[in-house]
Amino acid sequence: MSEENRAAGAPGRRREPGPDPRERILRAAAQSFAKEGYERTRMTALARLAGVSRAALYKTFSTKAELLHALNAFVIAQWRVWLQESVAASPTAREAIERWLREGLADDWRVEAVRILTAEGAQGELLMDRGATRRALEETRHVLAEVIRHGLETGELRPGIAPDATAHALQALLLGLQRNHATERPIVALENDRDVDALIELVLGGLLRERETGSSSDA
Repeated sequence: MSEENRAAGAPGRRREPGPDPRERILRAAAQSFAKEGYERTRMTALARLAGVSRAALYKTFSTKAELLHALNAFVIAQWRVWLQESVAASPTAREAIERWLREGLADDWRVEAVRILTAEGAQGELLMDRGATRRALEETRHVLAEVIRHGLETGELRPGIAPDATAHALQALLLGLQRNHATERPIVALENDRDVDALIELVLGGLLRERETGSSSDA
């Protein structure tokens, strides 16, 4: 056994800084499911990719289905943190929406997660987790709607915007773009930062008051 595998799999060993073995397994599963597909992924290959022994993998997750459910829960938890951090770090509605969109489109891990959890092979196994996924989506819509309401109250956003419907539309837009971007052959890909910037400006242009969208040209 290699030094790396002994360090990763040995019980009671002090862990080095970085993802713990469970998180390494989850991230390796995300990578493998995205590349090979859920059905074709083999646990032995997954253990090798995660840098843990086969025994350590099966001690953490006894079946591939259990691993998929854990990955779903991990992705949901990561999405919640991402949403809260986007809002907490952004003093204005514009900044919150922009950061949420940008990180959702630029982060390969989030894009791959959408690809994995919406893949045909994974859907049957995830039926029991639909409630958790639905609650996470509802929570996201609620937080976005509150951001939009705050923007309306401060006069930052255009009057007449419906917070709940707009939050729903933003969520559908981002998830749709992530799913398209994560496919093997996207219909139209956002290929660089300029494409992402143009998309965000287009979205914000429909939300901000005219004085906000016209500020750069008036300067």
